[in-house]
Amino acid sequence: MKKMNLIRNEKLSSIFFIEIAEILNEEIYYNRSKNKFLVTLIKICITHDMNLIKVYISIYPFLDKNILKFIRSKSKFYRKLLSKRLRYRVKKIPKLDFCAFV
Repeated sequence: MKKMNLIRNEKLSSIFFIEIAEILNEEIYYNRSKNKFLVTLIKICITHDMNLIKVYISIYPFLDKNILKFIRSKSKFYRKLLSKRLRYRVKKIPKLDFCAFV
């Protein structure tokens, strides 16, 4: 039983990783201002009860608190986009928590 849960979590992690990376890429590209920066998805961690995904991101060329605050403020919007993309593959879409990867 534990092995099945582990395999299921790995599959869900890879699905969420790909979709969140694409959402971040599209949204940051369209909302980019004069400042040039790059947001990279490093890793994600899903809680066992599927209530939360911790999303670790890196911001290039330097960690800007305003960009991180902007991304965190739009986490509900990103969750909604994620639910639209995965509505037939995943039943429950967890909340997203964005953290800076140091």
